[in-house]
Amino acid sequence: MRNFKFLMILAVAAIFFSGCAKEPLALFSVDNDVVYVGDEVAFTNASVDADTYYWDFGDGKSSTKFSPKHTYETAGTYTVYLHANTKKDASVASLTITVKKHNEFVVENVHYPITEFKVIRDNSTNGGNNYYLYFYNKNELVYNSTSEWFTGRGSMLEVDIYANSLESGTYRYNEEVTPILGTASWIEAYTDYNFDIDDGLSRFADSGSVVVIRNGDNYIFEIEFTNASGITVTGYVECKITAAV
Repeated sequence: MRNFKFLMILAVAAIFFSGCAKEPLALFSVDNDVVYVGDEVAFTNASVDADTYYWDFGDGKSSTKFSPKHTYETAGTYTVYLHANTKKDASVASLTITVKKHNEFVVENVHYPITEFKVIRDNSTNGGNNYYLYFYNKNELVYNSTSEWFTGRGSMLEVDIYANSLESGTYRYNEEVTPILGTASWIEAYTDYNFDIDDGLSRFADSGSVVVIRNGDNYIFEIEFTNASGITVTGYVECKITAAV
């Protein structure tokens, strides 16, 4: 009888502690919720009362580590989910990660960073305006306002747009001598170019276009062109232009 009472006490205690088991709570943070393509994102798991974890990074990749790190390969907005689980219960937490493109242009798989830009507007004799856009690395090149050109050796992407104003739209390259409003009159990529003596490698468009996305003073330029040799150049620039355009 004494053994039976003891077993009954154990059974009641087991039921009591089982009934008091806490439900898991999923919690996590991220070191930066706005990153660039190729940057490593570190997630910190702060969940409580969970046994296992499942991460869904929103790009088709996942992890079961406690506090994983992840790299996004494509720009976009991703919702990250953390599932904190026990054998009986589960909790889910989420947050959004914004992944941006780098300001750069790419020639034959070589990436050239863009850290500075120059915009010059000139009234055209044909009406409208010529917009001369120069995207470059400020650690390599300096714009000389006297000569209206650059000094130094480095890489630069030049885009000339002929339009009434610099608005959102697709400006296709116009190879004709006669200017046409709403087109790109010139697109050229300089790589490892010595601007002091005007010597080096450059590639200019045989066909291509410039996509402009404007939101107030904020601009996105998406450039793609192919030269006569069939080499394709792509570029992406996100910048703020405060001067009147």
